[in-house]
Amino acid sequence: MGDYTRLATLIGSHEELALFRRFAFLNAKNLLYMQSELVHLEGELANIALEDDRSGDDDKALFQGSLFDLKESAGTEKGAAPAHSGKRANAAITSSQDNALLQYSQIRKFEKPLNKDLKLLQEWLDRPEGGDFFLRGREAEIWENEKDLIALSDRQAKKDSITRFISDTVIPWYHHRWGHRFKNTATSGEDWNGLWHYEEASFVAVANAISTILSSLLPTTSILVLYFVKSSTARVAVTMLFTTLFSLTLATVARAKKTEAFAATTA
Repeated sequence: MGDYTRLATLIGSHEELALFRRFAFLNAKNLLYMQSELVHLEGELANIALEDDRSGDDDKALFQGSLFDLKESAGTEKGAAPAHSGKRANAAITSSQDNALLQYSQIRKFEKPLNKDLKLLQEWLDRPEGGDFFLRGREAEIWENEKDLIALSDRQAKKDSITRFISDTVIPWYHHRWGHRFKNTATSGEDWNGLWHYEEASFVAVANAISTILSSLLPTTSILVLYFVKSSTARVAVTMLFTTLFSLTLATVARAKKTEAFAATTA
């Protein structure tokens, strides 16, 4: 029987399954409400300031230039209490909106989940030996709203193209063909009921080895090819071709910045 304890343990052990709702609609609506409240409060404070200026009272005329005089007269007959309380409310609401804006900005920076990770989590929730459909009602729809989901893990962004190809294409193909015959489903002593786990460090090492081989082969291969090319025009074309391949390799495999790729190809 599945429950939130088993689901939390699964997500805690597999960071790629840490997928949550961002509640973009509710966050945006909350910001709009706070913004509207501040607009009205801003107008009220402007009206109070205008009334103080037109009152003909020398003491009230000081309120807009001295917070001390405003606070000191809050409990007197000068009637500064509305302005004082309005300023305090303005400060509180403005601070709340600023915090909400910053939080919403941070939430929007999270990447969307990978399709394979989302499907894996959905399948686990449906498996009799996994989640066993323990979610009911609206809770069962949480991971169905793909557009509103975020992934807390940034592991995909840190991978180069070769590592992604190995993890997203080669490993699933290998597992489907042979890996499921030899791989144990247990991970760190915990049985995840059919979930197969491959250590990322192993194929990261393979990707690094491939990157190292490519970095040494491209320059030397270009020299070898140029040795056999006699035509000057063909030599220029070969040089352009290998330079393009080199820059593409830097951008995709080494994930070099534009300035770094430009400097390396012009060197």
